[in-house]
Amino acid sequence: MTWTIWPLRTRFGLSMFVSAACFANSPEMVDIGDHKLAIARSGQGIPTVVMESGAGGDIPAWTKIMSGVGSFTSAVTYARAGRGASEAAKTPRTLTNMVTELHEMLVAAGYKPPYVLVGRSLGGIFVRAFAIMYPGETAGLVLVDGSHERQQIEFAKAEGLTTEMYFAKTKQANIQDAATSRELDGLKPVLISGNLGLSGLLSDLPMVVITSTRPDRPPAVLKAWRVLQDEVFRSTTHGMHIVTNKSGHNITETEPELVINSIRWVVDTVRADQPDK
Repeated sequence: MTWTIWPLRTRFGLSMFVSAACFANSPEMVDIGDHKLAIARSGQGIPTVVMESGAGGDIPAWTKIMSGVGSFTSAVTYARAGRGASEAAKTPRTLTNMVTELHEMLVAAGYKPPYVLVGRSLGGIFVRAFAIMYPGETAGLVLVDGSHERQQIEFAKAEGLTTEMYFAKTKQANIQDAATSRELDGLKPVLISGNLGLSGLLSDLPMVVITSTRPDRPPAVLKAWRVLQDEVFRSTTHGMHIVTNKSGHNITETEPELVINSIRWVVDTVRADQPDK
């Protein structure tokens, strides 16, 4: 079952139409100086929808979403440095370095703002950081079970562990490759402190937060997850929080239509707010 919580300022309904638009299977390489990143494109028009993967994620994780979003606007996703066909980076995998590389990729690939950023899991931290670092270029956000910078702290409390212990447990569970290990090491200061370490705050943007509540985690952890997701949602006065127990963490695979329609709502809202674009 899925529940949708509507705030006061929502103005558009969700269309249930999903297109069978073609998704590019062979990524192109974009040179951002230090290394090249593999990207895949779909559709045309503005705003451009930018999709950021979770830990261990790659371009194929967005196949179902790209094919739908490409029917109503331009969409792009990519493989972060060192994963998929993307080359490894020489610089540390800090939050600011990875967000800067995303921005450089968009410029090198010929995309212009405004952007609607979609972040799944760990990608939720990256897209919120992008919105803080580049507020004039970010038009909206969709967070698909997006990670929170304080979740290591709160989950550790829920399980009676120190934050360092919980981070080690998380890293052990998620080390699938060298790229994931480097990313988690680079993000450790953020995840241990619970602070993005950025100046400025997230702007009040059109936003959809999608939260899974399937009871596949300890109850105390699930409760902490809901609190953190609600906190992120409170940063907008123009959005909605969709809570689903139909899916676990992998919402993009189990409920792709929900993700596509959420993106479409944000895109329509951005277009309505900027009719001359």
